Amino acid sequence: MMLQLPNLPAATRRTASRRSFLGSAGGAVALGTVALASPRLALAAPGNPGTGDALVVVFLRGGADGLSLTPPYGYPSYRQLRPTIAIPPPDDPGGALPLTSVDNPNAVFPSGIDGVIGLHPAFAPLHQTLWQQGRLAIIPAAGLPASESRTRSHFEAERYWERGSASGSIRSGWLNRAVAAQGLTSPLPVVNKSNQNQDISDGPAKTLSVADLRNFGIDGYRSRTRARTVLDALYLGDNGSVGATGTDLLSVVDQLDALDATPDPSYPNTKLGRDLQQVAIMLRSGLGLHAAAVEFGGWDHHDGLGVPGDTQGRFHRRAAELAASLRAFTDDLDSDGALDETSILVITEFGRTINENGSGGTDHGRATTIMAMGGGIQGGVFGDDYSSVIADDPTEGDLTVLTDFRKAVAEILERRAGISIGSVFPTYAAPPTRLGLTR
Repeated sequence: MMLQLPNLPAATRRTASRRSFLGSAGGAVALGTVALASPRLALAAPGNPGTGDALVVVFLRGGADGLSLTPPYGYPSYRQLRPTIAIPPPDDPGGALPLTSVDNPNAVFPSGIDGVIGLHPAFAPLHQTLWQQGRLAIIPAAGLPASESRTRSHFEAERYWERGSASGSIRSGWLNRAVAAQGLTSPLPVVNKSNQNQDISDGPAKTLSVADLRNFGIDGYRSRTRARTVLDALYLGDNGSVGATGTDLLSVVDQLDALDATPDPSYPNTKLGRDLQQVAIMLRSGLGLHAAAVEFGGWDHHDGLGVPGDTQGRFHRRAAELAASLRAFTDDLDSDGALDETSILVITEFGRTINENGSGGTDHGRATTIMAMGGGIQGGVFGDDYSSVIADDPTEGDLTVLTDFRKAVAEILERRAGISIGSVFPTYAAPPTRLGLTR
């Protein structure tokens, strides 16, 4: 059951029912703008000109299979443990997209994981652009270390990832804390791209839930006009802090309601595509958006993961939607230079078992793959080599966590935002060595 990944020759390397959990729900993206000692952030509000990157975190709810997102095709044991669902090498039909220094001189491989893992073939839109440009970083075998949490519960794992800790004393989300640490006072510091709040965006910084800009407004009465009249009377007649807060909120609502959220045909006509388009609109709105959270679920593949070359399999279709949406979003931001001031992080609550199960899928596991992309991200493959992997629990077939996901987040926040990590991850002690994710 344990994945045994042998060292490669030096010549090839360089330096509810848990099974149906969120099967049709949307995944999570969080986007935050945080201060950095660099040029001004063009996306910030004029009255509150933050000078750091926006951070975009895409949360793939359901536990995405990292060994399918970035298949380690260079290891024979991968194909032995996944005889029907393993993604073949790049030269084979339906094979992985290569991640090598030969094909891409803009990428770096500081741990020597060069040419032994690839991208799922559905990620071609990102491979053709961000990867080739050296603006896509891959961190395999990432997660929360077993010393902190071994949970295989979606609900617990999501909470730990979103709060950045398994400690019950941590109640807010790390993304919100990152924004709050800046002391920013923009009208719209955090947006939650959902009908309900998410842990990652919950905390001391102001957060507004905006499920869809096209339908955004104040409900509670049969008429939105009537609802607004009542709230105006309530807040405008209060000269205290409640009145001031309410008036500010209504002003933000008015400004968001006035934004043109007509669907852009360059984005996929899907919820994720629309969510990311609207995040881009709000970033440019002048309201000083510093953080937003969007969900993208459906990654709980206990069965029907798909066989190589099957572009209609559920995993392939999900990955293709993710790649097309991110491609449209990054192309959009890149059109006016905004991508140079934006960092995007793709995470999920845990990975899957190394071996496939009897239903052509994988079960809840431990380590997964996370990705970072953006103008300030150094493209490449980072973290420890799979050849050092031993399973946390061989009876469960888990992939050991080799890189604490907070190490990647902390590096982006520190290097691209100048944030003191102690205020964002109070229970995490960052190691002195860096991954090298940022420029």
